[in-house]
Amino acid sequence: MRASAAANLRSLSRIGIHRSTVRTRTRYKATTWTGKQHLAGLSTHSIHYRMRHSPLRMAAMASLLLLALTVVAKASSAPTSLLFQNDGNWTAHGERPSALLVHTPARRRQAETICADYEEQLLRCDDVHQFRHSFQYQQYLGTLTNETLLWTACSTPVTLSGTSAADNVSSDGEWPFVCTNSAPLVDRVDTDYSSFPRLNATARNITFEGLRDHLTFRFVGIPFAQPPIGTRRFQYAEAWDATNVSYVNATQYSPACLQFGYFDGNSYDLNPWGNDEDCLYLNVYTPFLPGDTDVPEDQLKPVLFWIHGGGFSQGTGSDLTFDGGSLTSRSDVVIVTSNYRLNIFGYLSLDDGTIPGNYWMSDNIAALRWVQQYIRGFGGNPNNVTIFGQSAGGANCIELVASPQAAGLFQGSIQQSAGNGRFSTQSAIAELAEPYLSPYCNETGAARLACLQRLPSSVLLNASADIFFTPVIDPVYLPDAPMALVAQGSSYINSVRMMSTLMPEECQSLTTTTLAPNMSDFQTALDQLIPGGWIDQEQADHIIPSGLWLISNETFHNGSTSYSSVYNASVKIATENNQECPNGAYAMVGAATVAFPSMHVAYHQRGYALSYYDFYDLCTFSVGKPDTPYYRCHSSDLYEVFGTYYIYDQPIRVPEDIYYTSAVQDMWGSFARTGDPNVAREYLIARGYNTTLEFFAGWRWPEFTASNMVLADLQYPRPGYTDVPDLEHCRYLASVQY
Repeated sequence: MRASAAANLRSLSRIGIHRSTVRTRTRYKATTWTGKQHLAGLSTHSIHYRMRHSPLRMAAMASLLLLALTVVAKASSAPTSLLFQNDGNWTAHGERPSALLVHTPARRRQAETICADYEEQLLRCDDVHQFRHSFQYQQYLGTLTNETLLWTACSTPVTLSGTSAADNVSSDGEWPFVCTNSAPLVDRVDTDYSSFPRLNATARNITFEGLRDHLTFRFVGIPFAQPPIGTRRFQYAEAWDATNVSYVNATQYSPACLQFGYFDGNSYDLNPWGNDEDCLYLNVYTPFLPGDTDVPEDQLKPVLFWIHGGGFSQGTGSDLTFDGGSLTSRSDVVIVTSNYRLNIFGYLSLDDGTIPGNYWMSDNIAALRWVQQYIRGFGGNPNNVTIFGQSAGGANCIELVASPQAAGLFQGSIQQSAGNGRFSTQSAIAELAEPYLSPYCNETGAARLACLQRLPSSVLLNASADIFFTPVIDPVYLPDAPMALVAQGSSYINSVRMMSTLMPEECQSLTTTTLAPNMSDFQTALDQLIPGGWIDQEQADHIIPSGLWLISNETFHNGSTSYSSVYNASVKIATENNQECPNGAYAMVGAATVAFPSMHVAYHQRGYALSYYDFYDLCTFSVGKPDTPYYRCHSSDLYEVFGTYYIYDQPIRVPEDIYYTSAVQDMWGSFARTGDPNVAREYLIARGYNTTLEFFAGWRWPEFTASNMVLADLQYPRPGYTDVPDLEHCRYLASVQY
């Protein structure tokens, strides 16, 4: 195996990936109860407090507490699934019925009482047929059988197909039952959750009070680390101290971390929760709550742990682009979205042994450790966790794969538009930062740290606004460049199942307005890419003379590529240099050294621009006009993965938008379950996902290996295959890079 890997690495030099590119260094081997609203906010302590100060009410309050605890105990032993047949049509989510399947058998009168405790009722008899696929899927999972009957509002128990039970079935029997779910759909960023029904999940003897909506159970604003303020600023994350904690209110999103940009306050109507240095909180979205039942591991759901992007300087896990309602209901997974410290607060390194950097990584690892401890109480399987992220979040996934501190915390990684990670050295970040910080704190070592910890957070944020922070190589969290570690093989990284995806024209939106679509001078366009780091001066000087990027309508077959405009050529060059070439190199090195148990790589040939991230309105096409040329831009895969178009009032352009989004969500869910994005046919049949069945008819997403370096070309209705793109261009860009 080692000899074979070495031979594979030697072969990489022939396609432009040299040993210097992959230098090496160090080796390292629920309580599912929705009570009345006036009880929802009362902790046991607050009830006792009121009893103590209202003696005349003590008996009444004691009875009320006993009643509440009785109802909680009744529901606590009942695993509950939220049923919603998500057909992908996001404009109709609020019109399709939703229901609650309580798995613990009960007599009809008990079932009616428990539904009433949810402020619901048994499912109307006329609506049972709409959940046929949901029941069929539960049978596929093994939680229901052919012999299972269900209590609904029908006069007799019903079979899983919705027909009445045989006449000889006792009307006093104990069966699982289905309640209505009248909770509203979350369809606005500024949703008012005060009227949403509450429910509890219990994990490690802590009650987490969350919310039930039309698509999912959600628990938001959960602390996973101690607040990184005061003397914890510029320190690695400390685990959440749950000592003496018995209750967590998880009904309100937490503030985003301090930043500039789209999520600095709510000026873009994206962040009604504000910003704070105390920001280490996460959100859990789940289709299933086990209650107090010791559910077998094979009935727990795979966990997808999302790391948001934003150039290491902005973003939040509470961005409702990443709302988990659609993806949990479609793919039957638990979604965790998390905050981590950004910009100077997460990435400052002064190369002095006191402020080493990579606090962001310690935050993500602290959140992943929280998942290991608590996610079982939310129906998630702590032994089947996949990290996934896009842009800087995808790069963070690559760094977590390379970090010894993250060992054993996840089993898979999905990197969307991540290149091969972004990193720098501690000394380079220190050189950038020290001129901005020395006017405030001119000390060194521990004295400088103490000074920086005393400064108002706004001073630090404003002083560092012009610095581009990145992860750094450091001996604790990131011992070497990620690709250098991958080049040494599986023993040097967290060897997990890996999947990566790209958009064809990433830099059309990434470069914002650096380039203008009507530019006519190629060299001017190239020069404008230099200040943002999209290419360097040497590359800009050599690209036109190389003849590999030509502005022409003719077709060339000698390694040159023809573009119809200066703008198109320039966007493609920036995309190649920053996304395609690094991503391809990472995949090829990983395949050559057999660093991962499996790898799947793909291009999205379809995109849908974020509503606020399309600077020239060229990253989408108009409703009903699919033949209009458009760019598949950076972030144009996010609506497709999370299905959250409806939160931002985005229209269905053509029916294929629905079918493609469904296929993408099915593939991401399949990878989370099994490490393979090829969705099992039996699963699709059980769920009634016919359009994805058609998507996979005669096609499979190939595994990426040293002997078969093939990418999936994802499109609807017909996906295809492609080779690693633009290798000739990548070789040349690497050869002239400064």
